[in-house]
Amino acid sequence: MRKTSIALTDSAGRYVERHGIRAEVTKLDLDAQCTIGDIVSLEREEMPHDFVVLRRRWVISGKGRELEITLDYPARPLKI
Repeated sequence: MRKTSIALTDSAGRYVERHGIRAEVTKLDLDAQCTIGDIVSLEREEMPHDFVVLRRRWVISGKGRELEITLDYPARPLKI
């Protein structure tokens, strides 16, 4: 089982749909070293697509544990 999953905010979801990159973004292999505020860039030929790590959430279930990383768009500095 994969140890991390990618969630998107509403604005990130609209962005990935508009650019046809949802499958690529939701399959990013980010690991537990990602921290809130990190910028994640998906580099494609036409342009880079930059997101910010907004939230980290451990999901514990009967299937085990999984780190859910929520990405937001546009990538901007977070006020922590």
